[in-house]
Amino acid sequence: MTINDIAKLAKVSPSTVSRVLNNTGLVKEETKQRILQIVEESKFVPNAFARSLSNEQLINNVGLIVPNIDNPFFATLAEGVSAAADECGYNSFLFNTNEDVKKELRFLQTSQEQRLRGLLMVPVVENDPVNLSYLTKLPIPVVMIDRESYNTKFDGVFSDDVEGAYNAVEALIRNGHTRIAQIMGPLTTKPGRTRLEGYRQALEAHGIPYREEYVVEGKFQKEESYEGMQKLMKLKEPPTAIFAANNLTSIGVLKYLKENNLRLGRDISMVGYDDIEVLEYTDMNLSTVSRPVHRMGYDAMMLLHERITHTDHRNGARKRIYLGAQLILRGSERMSTRTAAKKESERQKGQTHQKPENREEGEEKDV
Repeated sequence: MTINDIAKLAKVSPSTVSRVLNNTGLVKEETKQRILQIVEESKFVPNAFARSLSNEQLINNVGLIVPNIDNPFFATLAEGVSAAADECGYNSFLFNTNEDVKKELRFLQTSQEQRLRGLLMVPVVENDPVNLSYLTKLPIPVVMIDRESYNTKFDGVFSDDVEGAYNAVEALIRNGHTRIAQIMGPLTTKPGRTRLEGYRQALEAHGIPYREEYVVEGKFQKEESYEGMQKLMKLKEPPTAIFAANNLTSIGVLKYLKENNLRLGRDISMVGYDDIEVLEYTDMNLSTVSRPVHRMGYDAMMLLHERITHTDHRNGARKRIYLGAQLILRGSERMSTRTAAKKESERQKGQTHQKPENREEGEEKDV
């Protein structure tokens, strides 16, 4: 039996059960007695250690919710949060949702049961109505990182993904590529949407038509991105270059290249998003858009600390911090001599098959 189970039986929220058990906050007497009766009948024993702690002791606990701890980006983000939390005297607790909105809701409920003083969050999606409703009612300050929740007034730390994606695609264009595909992230997230926007803006700025078949969903995951590469390379006119929308997307693409005996920078070009540290020990010199991930976590924790300690500022204007991204070119953006030769052959073949120009009216014709 858990607090969530008691809440379901009593038809109340877990936070209401928590207030009754800890004798904090106002709860209707009828509701209180109903909860206590269920507790007695179920012989529920709350965590004695947690209940013995005072609010003063728990004031130093903050939570960080991330969607995928297997992603090195979020691991580095957590390190940045932890570094700032240590400086400010907080204990930071990590919750991993595995991109599951239901699990995310459970963690939001836990944030009240554990009496967290603040919450840092990378939401699964922007507009889940249930989680969004619960989130906006939390009595503690919340800071978003990288992603955000739709139409909310939370503080946040983000990167300029439109500019980052634009620069990545433009690097490919400047190396002669016109058939550029993007394996994108979910459009239900800010990074997925804004990186697609940067991709489109770069194509438009250089007069390259946007082709629907060159944009496939990778969901910021390895396997889905691998499948996206399969679709792209089966096209009648496959792309010569790939813009991979995050680091796990890049890993999925590299797996496809390896299994199909294709070499990065020789058979196909690519620019990724977010560095992959392990590639430093290989011969895969992947060009990437690199972001200050550790600093994103650090700044977000400092922003949360400001909201926790200055309660008079909690209802003020939200603060948005945007950190720049750096394009690091290592050679994988270049058009290979093989691809260049093929494009030249296609160009010459196209000229050979052009129809002769129409003669001016009155021009003599050979008989």
